[in-house]
Amino acid sequence: MTRVYQSSLVALTVSVAAHFVPRWVPEAVAVVDLAVNKGQPQHLVSGVIYGIPDDTDQIPDKFYTEAGLHWFRAGGAQMGAPNRGWSWSEMEQRWESTLSNYRTARKYGGKFQLLLHDLWGTDFTDESRTWPGDNGDWSDYDQFLNVIVQRIIDNDMIPGMHIDIWNEPEWGFWKRPQAQWLDLFGHFDDSVIIQCWANSRLLAPRCLCPQMPPTPGGPTSWLTLQPITQLLTTIPGTILRLSTTPIMTCKIVSLPLEKLREAAGAPKKLININEYLNLGDELNPAATVWHLSRFERYNVPGLRANWRGGDNGSHLRDFLASLLWRDDKSLPYHPNGDWQALKYYATNMTGYRAGTTGSSDRLFDAYATVGQDKVRVLTGVRVKTGTWALTIKNLGAAGLPSSGQMAIQTWGFTYKIPEAELAALTDRGVAMHQYSNDEITIAIYQTEEDWKTAWAFKLNPV
Repeated sequence: MTRVYQSSLVALTVSVAAHFVPRWVPEAVAVVDLAVNKGQPQHLVSGVIYGIPDDTDQIPDKFYTEAGLHWFRAGGAQMGAPNRGWSWSEMEQRWESTLSNYRTARKYGGKFQLLLHDLWGTDFTDESRTWPGDNGDWSDYDQFLNVIVQRIIDNDMIPGMHIDIWNEPEWGFWKRPQAQWLDLFGHFDDSVIIQCWANSRLLAPRCLCPQMPPTPGGPTSWLTLQPITQLLTTIPGTILRLSTTPIMTCKIVSLPLEKLREAAGAPKKLININEYLNLGDELNPAATVWHLSRFERYNVPGLRANWRGGDNGSHLRDFLASLLWRDDKSLPYHPNGDWQALKYYATNMTGYRAGTTGSSDRLFDAYATVGQDKVRVLTGVRVKTGTWALTIKNLGAAGLPSSGQMAIQTWGFTYKIPEAELAALTDRGVAMHQYSNDEITIAIYQTEEDWKTAWAFKLNPV
């Protein structure tokens, strides 16, 4: 068995202590099946919400390219007066921020989600202010859409562009009845955007309540309503957009949603999880890898949550959604363990994606690739201490001997706080293992010191 040891322990101490470490329980085992080929890596979770500075080229190229970032999402949020958005007649600086962020995304070949509600200014708008469609009057919203679309066209922003019509209406960003929100979508379908932008990519509403999966009559009931179904049918590029919360998973969200879509007669669409992780215990490499393992299993792209805030949104629009930090503008940026994990995911996980199954306790998961000369596995525990196990089976399908001795190289992606630098992944050494029956099982120990650490393993037959 491979054991993930504290780097400070000497080999003799480890060999003695290993006899006293408790074994895992059956529900704590994840499985990698090397006989399953899920195609080439897509780097599905390499996306961020905001995190891009308004000053072009402020963050060096390598922090985008080496982490493989290719999904971006912004709209100028959290800017105070005199930049509170269209509803305050103060949209210009928010637009300039959005345009700059879009150009940065495209510089790296990325896709960009434009947040209309942030340009409108819902972060500073309450029940007392005017909302789209109040008293049946859509003229101001019409003008808003016309201005946005014309600027998109004038600035050649159609490539890679996705428009998020209105974010999270059930989570505080809509202060009017649901019927008026639905009218907004029906109205949008008739707007100048549809008339003059045949190749538009629209993001359908965020569609789950923070505490439950999609259910008939629940938060996704909008899917059965005519304005939404018409929108999904009319615009070929529409994407269903969801968010995950600390208790949700891709399986819990995407599979029930697919059943609701079929029942509603709505066309099949791609799903995009626009927000994963949070600023609590889950902001670390262990949780990042746990999430990416599941996104890769269900072939769903996702973007990292980002609620950093800061004066006038200065931290929101910087640090690549808590992947980087610097204490002062005079200092260079440095990466943390989360960035290092995404870098490894983007640059080292090559070949084909193997099949995986997470542990039945839903706390441990793995992502694996098979290259011409190596098998690599990333593992993450959802920020818990304890013992888990990883079984890698059908070794022969990857050209490995079905029995014998295996040298397994282990690296760790450590993490304390978002601001702490990790200049490189930590080398935890090579362990030798006897195995048979075309599979090998290794132990994963999440200790008090390493409970936020994700692990990378490379298999080398001897």
